[in-house]
Amino acid sequence: MTTAVREAKTRAGRGKTVGAKRRSKMEHTATESKEAVLDTVFADAPAAPRASGDLPEMVRKNRRERARRRLLDALEARGPYPVPEGLRGELRALVERWGQKGFEDAFPEADLFEIRCAEERTVLDAAARGDEEARFTAAERVYRREVEGRYGQIEIRGLQLSARVRQDLEMAYVPLHVEEPSGEVRSAKPKKAATRKPKVEAATIETKAASAMLRGLERPRVLATDALVSHPRLLIVGEPGSGKSTLLAYLATRAARGELGVATPGPTPAPIPFLVPVRALQDAETSPEGIAGAAGAEPWFVEAALRRGRALLLIDGLDEAQVQVAGKVLPALAATLDAYPGTSVVVTTRPAAAPGQDETAPRGFAHARLLPMTRDEVGIFIDRWCLAAELSLNKPRGQAELDARAAADDLKERVRASRAIEKLAQTPLLCSVICVVHRFLGQRIPERRVALYEAITNVLLYEWDRAKFAEGAAIGKLDAHAKRALLARLALSMHRARVAELPADEVVQRLAAHLPDLGRPEDEAAAIVAEIRDRNGVLVERAPGSFAFSHLTFQEYLAAMELVNARAYGELLRNHKDKWWHEVIVLSAGFPGVHADRIIRGLLDKDGENVAEGTMLAAQCAETAIEVRQALRREIEKRVARLVPPASPTEMETLYILGEVAGPVLLRSLDKATTEEKASIILTLAYLRYEPATRAILKLLKDPSRPSHPFADIHSMTNWPPTLAGCAARFVAHLIEISEAAFSAFLDTIPSADPSAINVLKIHKRVEKIPQKQAKFEALIARAEAAHARTSSPSAARVPRRAVRSG
Repeated sequence: MTTAVREAKTRAGRGKTVGAKRRSKMEHTATESKEAVLDTVFADAPAAPRASGDLPEMVRKNRRERARRRLLDALEARGPYPVPEGLRGELRALVERWGQKGFEDAFPEADLFEIRCAEERTVLDAAARGDEEARFTAAERVYRREVEGRYGQIEIRGLQLSARVRQDLEMAYVPLHVEEPSGEVRSAKPKKAATRKPKVEAATIETKAASAMLRGLERPRVLATDALVSHPRLLIVGEPGSGKSTLLAYLATRAARGELGVATPGPTPAPIPFLVPVRALQDAETSPEGIAGAAGAEPWFVEAALRRGRALLLIDGLDEAQVQVAGKVLPALAATLDAYPGTSVVVTTRPAAAPGQDETAPRGFAHARLLPMTRDEVGIFIDRWCLAAELSLNKPRGQAELDARAAADDLKERVRASRAIEKLAQTPLLCSVICVVHRFLGQRIPERRVALYEAITNVLLYEWDRAKFAEGAAIGKLDAHAKRALLARLALSMHRARVAELPADEVVQRLAAHLPDLGRPEDEAAAIVAEIRDRNGVLVERAPGSFAFSHLTFQEYLAAMELVNARAYGELLRNHKDKWWHEVIVLSAGFPGVHADRIIRGLLDKDGENVAEGTMLAAQCAETAIEVRQALRREIEKRVARLVPPASPTEMETLYILGEVAGPVLLRSLDKATTEEKASIILTLAYLRYEPATRAILKLLKDPSRPSHPFADIHSMTNWPPTLAGCAARFVAHLIEISEAAFSAFLDTIPSADPSAINVLKIHKRVEKIPQKQAKFEALIARAEAAHARTSSPSAARVPRRAVRSG
């Protein structure tokens, strides 16, 4: 089938003259013997390097001859059919790679080539007999094997080894979830693959109650594979780096193995996957010929699969069509689906450029959005990445698993301890980058955010550098430092404009203004934007024609770097009341060589005798900075202590008015506070709805400690809630409305909560008027009560008594 791919690609776009030359060459090919073919291939092969251990020349010669005989046997197994030009090309490449290995006898690629030739014999014999059904069946078997070989592995990026590292997809991939698709009626008879085993899960009071309460809250998460079972035509929307292309490779592999179900009106055999990268389409044609050329299949086979209703089209990157075909792909796809109505299709695309605008797809498609990974999925991703990295070093499996487990456990603990890292790790791209940083910094993550973001952008720029740009590409003329400087200037210009995305033409203009400072001509800007359009990195095309940094954090970090390099401290201080600039100000204090004391002094002076935004930012800058004079630290602590922890309703109200800028300072003061102070801090964080405090508050849901004196609330001094666990429950009540991530974390923790926390949630549920929030309260309460019922059941209670008696 790979032969068909190359021949189809070669045919595309060539004129009659080229076709006539090919016909002449094919006529010569038809008369050439297999021995002559191999003689030519081996004669043209480059000289192989001397094998390790300096093998004797006779051994080298014998190995080469055995390799030739083995390949001749493979071609003979293909039958009395001529060797097509495409297969000759594969032979040349195979012999070259084998020669690099010294023609060692154990060469897996030679095994696969033998199998492939034997299987092709069946296809060719059936075609010679005119038995189309037998030909299709045989070709399907060959094609499935090729798809599995092509997409069944995933590259583990960033390991900085001499060769690219690939691991089995099933071992390294974490299945992604989408929203429950909307916009299409479900099939009445969803068909699942016969080889697929249903998952068996114990039905408990807890799971039944929680699922009943959560039903209807919002479109639930479903596995992408399950969405396809219910929706035969599905549009999946995902941000850059969210794993769209890898998802389609996973679906293709599962389908090739007969493990993927799709919605069909009746029982049909397993679907046959054709993965079509839209950017590879030379024209808008999605006919059998066009699909075959992009997917690596024979046109007759694609047409037969479409006609039988067996085809599963996996269209990757609808928004990435080449300029000359951009407006023609959708109509062509719609026409193909009209001609073959039984075809199942999955299309991926980035979000629409305009907020609130729907992504376009042919009629009849259900829409689903690819969701960020949950905390548990991030943990699984880290486990699998670390194992793949250890196996890449050719360690024994047992040792690799031990080392991987130790590295993964360490990294997961570090990710969960930092809300900044946890948010970055929600996409496969950035999660893998964090894994790389952890591995190559000796199994640690920089504690200072500036150092962390520098390490992450270094990895992303390294991946940019190793990308196979065309020779003479404009981006290739810039080294890593120049790229970072170019991006920093762009980031600052965007931050000054208060935007997180820019149209492509504006990106070109802003890059063009800075390129001369780097010794490059302005007119290279358009080429640079075009070259990075399809590559995930620091800067990405988030939507068609719209560019953004892959995370707002990188824009803030690079803008801060540019301001620090320019010593533009005055601009930082002028924006101290603007929330949009707060993270830039705090990061600026953390760069090596920056005058952090000058920034902090300026922020304190902005407040005068008051405690306001300047003081809170100064406290955060002191945490970020590499070095701050001790006297200045003491001044900050003295100022902060006037408001934190809040000792009165007035002080709490002042912190509430300051807003989120007070959150980090409150959170850092939590550990050393008294019980009364902790209660007032928790309530303040609840009113601020400060999501980064979630991890710390979860621990307090179990704390039955009771304040012995009244503590500050927003309106008065109070004794309610009576425990720290109850105060933590009030934080839960404020957060579940705005943060699904926080709600998910609360669901995980609530089974171990103190009963006083559950009582507080019940009170909130009784007074809540919004149905969605009510349902969330009910789900939390049901989960907690189910856990309590299990621990207090007679069978559970007998266990410790028996243990006591036996003692």
